[in-house]
Amino acid sequence: MNILILSGHPRQQSFTHALSKAYQEGAQLAGAQTSLVSLSNIQLGNQTDSPLPSQSSWTADMKALWQEMKAADHVVIAHPLWWGSMPGELKMLFDRLLVSGTAYQYQQGKAFPKGLLADRTAELIMTSDTPDWYYRFGYCSAQTNLMKNQILKFIGLKPVRSTHISPVRNMSDIARAKKLEQVKNMAFKYSSRQQKSAA
Repeated sequence: MNILILSGHPRQQSFTHALSKAYQEGAQLAGAQTSLVSLSNIQLGNQTDSPLPSQSSWTADMKALWQEMKAADHVVIAHPLWWGSMPGELKMLFDRLLVSGTAYQYQQGKAFPKGLLADRTAELIMTSDTPDWYYRFGYCSAQTNLMKNQILKFIGLKPVRSTHISPVRNMSDIARAKKLEQVKNMAFKYSSRQQKSAA
């Protein structure tokens, strides 16, 4: 099993990145092949004059990430919740990387496109200061639904598992350590189960 983990926080020294590393450690203990890519290390380049986003504007980092996505059986995306959504840099990455003809393709006579990353699964790990109960009932899990249905499933990644870790603002070091261990164990169990079913 090949797992790509995208740490979607603009700063590498973050709890989000620590959770991404914990996931990687758990998956590796189960024997999975893993690749951890940090948003903070991806050069997005400058906007181009092209009327539509395409591979022509990709930087070397973006090309490398796309190859990792195509090679993965399971894609894990970890990110914080900022102003009800993902960080702007992560949204920019998706806008410029997941382009028509590469990540999805519209078909003649059909309203919805074909996702070109089919036969792969995905997982979301999101941190926030918003309590989980309010995120689910007050905000209707809006960002999770956006990521699942309007991005990941749109390009063919499904099913999509999700984990919401909150509130992190006043989370103690002990509580954070427990969450890191929880994510590590979650990755180990999932990777072990998937590899057994594929054997």
